[in-house]
Amino acid sequence: MYIFGIVKILDLNFGVGSFYEKCSNNLVITGVDIRKWDWLVKPHRFIQADMIDALGMVSEKFDAVIMDPPYNTIPSSKVRESGRDYLYYGHVPFPKVLKAIRIVRERSIANYVILKYMPSTVDEEIELLKLARHRVMWRFVRFTIPANDGNKIVHNYTEIFII
Repeated sequence: MYIFGIVKILDLNFGVGSFYEKCSNNLVITGVDIRKWDWLVKPHRFIQADMIDALGMVSEKFDAVIMDPPYNTIPSSKVRESGRDYLYYGHVPFPKVLKAIRIVRERSIANYVILKYMPSTVDEEIELLKLARHRVMWRFVRFTIPANDGNKIVHNYTEIFII
């Protein structure tokens, strides 16, 4: 975020704030989530609401809107790994992600939208690539589960789209 001069952030899927653990302390974060969690990083301000509803509540301008929505996680779950809980609460459908991006752009809420997302189809990925100014691949493997799903491609990475 330093590279883009981002200081003032509206995080629409704040969760516990783990996204900011390694960031500098000069960030001014407004966190949004449908539920208040036990925070690892406390936001300067918190709005308990759905991400679309929260976009209707804010009137100020931000350097960036951060989106890390839970995706492809039905039912909701919490995974404990290395003594830490990782939240996978609910599922935000792709059209809702696109709607949030559209609202941010139409209302000029922020200079950037930073979306951490794992597209579930090639069509989703193409749609995001059309919107993105930059894309970062973040490859990770937490644990391997042997599976056979025909010819379906299984992603083992998350992409960060800077829109």
